[in-house]
Amino acid sequence: MFHKWLCAIALLCADIYVAEAQQCSLSVKVTVVETHNFAPVFPAIVYVEETRRAYETNEQGVVKLDSLCPGKYTVHVETAGHEHLVEHFSVTGNASYRLKVAMLEHQLAEVHVSEERHRTILQSRGSLDKGELNANTGKSLGDMLQSVNGVSTLGNGATITKPVIHGLHSNRILMLNNGIRQEDQQWGGEHAPNIDPFLASNITVIKGAAGVRYGTDAMGGVVLVEPPALRNTPGWNGELNLAGFSNNGMYVGSGMVEHAFKAVPGLAFRVQGTYKKGGNYRIPGHWVANTGVRETNFSGALAYRKLHYGAEVFFSHFDTDLGLYRGSHTGSEKDLMNAINSPVPLIPATFTYRLERPRQHVEHTLGKARAYADTRAGVFNLTYAYQRNFRQEYDVVRIDRGNAQLNLTLNTQTLNLNFDHKKIKGIEGQAGVDGIYQENYLGQGDRIFIPNFRAWGGAAYLVERYKARNYTIEAGVRYDNRYYDVYNPEGNNQQVVNYKFHFSNISGTLGFRQQLTDRWDWGLTLGRAWRAPQASELFSQGLHQGAARIEVGNKNLRPEASWNLNAETKYTAKKWLAELSLYSQHISDFIYLAPGVDILTIRGYFKRFDYRQTDALLSGADATVTYQWTGSLQSTAKASVLYARDITNRDWLILMPANRFSLGNKYTHSFSERWQDAFVALDARYVAQQNRIPANFDEVDYPRPPAAYFLLDASIGSTLFINKQPLHLSLSVDNLLNAKYRDYLDAFRYFIDQPGRNVVLRINIPFNSKKSNEQ
Repeated sequence: MFHKWLCAIALLCADIYVAEAQQCSLSVKVTVVETHNFAPVFPAIVYVEETRRAYETNEQGVVKLDSLCPGKYTVHVETAGHEHLVEHFSVTGNASYRLKVAMLEHQLAEVHVSEERHRTILQSRGSLDKGELNANTGKSLGDMLQSVNGVSTLGNGATITKPVIHGLHSNRILMLNNGIRQEDQQWGGEHAPNIDPFLASNITVIKGAAGVRYGTDAMGGVVLVEPPALRNTPGWNGELNLAGFSNNGMYVGSGMVEHAFKAVPGLAFRVQGTYKKGGNYRIPGHWVANTGVRETNFSGALAYRKLHYGAEVFFSHFDTDLGLYRGSHTGSEKDLMNAINSPVPLIPATFTYRLERPRQHVEHTLGKARAYADTRAGVFNLTYAYQRNFRQEYDVVRIDRGNAQLNLTLNTQTLNLNFDHKKIKGIEGQAGVDGIYQENYLGQGDRIFIPNFRAWGGAAYLVERYKARNYTIEAGVRYDNRYYDVYNPEGNNQQVVNYKFHFSNISGTLGFRQQLTDRWDWGLTLGRAWRAPQASELFSQGLHQGAARIEVGNKNLRPEASWNLNAETKYTAKKWLAELSLYSQHISDFIYLAPGVDILTIRGYFKRFDYRQTDALLSGADATVTYQWTGSLQSTAKASVLYARDITNRDWLILMPANRFSLGNKYTHSFSERWQDAFVALDARYVAQQNRIPANFDEVDYPRPPAAYFLLDASIGSTLFINKQPLHLSLSVDNLLNAKYRDYLDAFRYFIDQPGRNVVLRINIPFNSKKSNEQ
């Protein structure tokens, strides 16, 4: 009997042992990828708290967690350059998970470029990372982008600037603010982007036609303004930015705070705000009347992210008041010529923060909601956005009743569904559909500039990519429809006439990039793009206040169509790096503003510009060479040249940027643990006179383009650690030599010089807390 009991107990123990062995033989496959572009992360350490075992991913970012029992597990992911990630699993059987890790803030520029390489056609680009943005704290977005080779600015004095990419601007440049197409009356040359640069951790400029992915208006390029990803580990972090400018007494303050909750894993938020105030700016020897600026911005983001799905909401509000130089609005032809020919501003001024007429008030509100799902087939993204742009223009009037003479409201709604599919026989890519609806209307009794209209459109696109060992081929196609319903007052009795327009066409891109050696690669991109004429180009009629000119639209304008060819190469050696980009874009029915006969109105005497069309060819090159003299000293030389031809009239196009060259030198050194990353920098910039002008220039415009100019900027700075708290300090001097100059693409070049010397003090204070008791 005893032997029977012993055998029974032995068999029972064996069964229990086998059962437990079977239960604890489960395995989980984990793939670690980057949040932004889903690229595999290698090497990464994956640690399981309950088993106290650590694993390392392979080159595919994959690791296998074996010998697991059913139950709940806490998994940590650690890898250089990424935020620490904690995830919780419930294991009931063999399974597969994909974990997404976010780059640390100082690595986000690399993330963004990587994302765009992954998701868009191979094109020439430049970017500003977090460090470069901090070095330009307080400047407008347009001014910041001038440091990107191939980008110049279109401006109205020192307060209003917008980017020009390879000679194209306004309606031909698309701005993406946190992934949303910015709609803020961008047709105006003096309508600066209504975006707070403090929102961004990285700004990328894609040069050349990018209509396949981003829309038909991206004929000249795309500017991507991307905030950092919200933190995914419990705790707080943020930063404070302060800047003071000597030239116009401007002071700027911006703060950001974000938090991820320990009690609700995956839930995080961010709040941010900026205040800016500046007075009249100073040109060499003189103050410029009524050129102050006030700006108040704020934004907030909230996200809930789980392993394979998530949602986020974003809200921002931009509010600014801008003064316009009073001397640009004249009462007669004689007054206009006196203002142009005077070597000094005709309107005397002293320093003040007060804003008088003419001035502008602009508000831009953006709301965004996005949801995503990561499936076996790929990642689905659904994004809805609402924007409201409100613009008021206060003209010079005889009796000031406090009201604005123009009240423009533009409401825009957009919807995008995008699908990033996983590799299918070595091919990966994305497909999507876009929708847009707009309403533009004037205030009751306003002066007419552009009429009330409704616009709506839809698009579908497909981009596919094949990557071999040393080359990549990409191709994309897009179809767009655009509709306008316009109500235009006409004739002496201002009878409202209804116009309806429908435009549609196809865009396409083909790209090739090859890695010839470990140091040398090259690429070629061919693109076809098109753009429908905007309501402002079709119907504008009257005073464009900020540009101080009369603009006259043309209802017979046809859509633009272009072919763009871009070739680029990059070579990296031990001490130097060289990049060269050659481009040529043929645009049929190119829409442009041509100077006409000056005109006297009840509001004053102004230059007149008419919208016309021609066939154009824009060709040029961007070159960059960087040399590392020592571990601390680096020099960077840049050159950007453009040749813009009017093919129809066999002449040069008017109002195109001149050739420009720059040389930057920077020396860095860490003196101690307390003083880190100290630097001294000296930057020189030369802009040639624009001599490539139409043969009849003197008949249609006066005076001729201004002379060439040379500018010198200097800066010093360091990071100071106080009890492990970093404090980034810098002092810079723009226009160190106080040079007197004018820029051809500045609408106020007729009347005043550009700003003189400007000393700027900047302070950046980041903070970070990862205490375990955060709630």
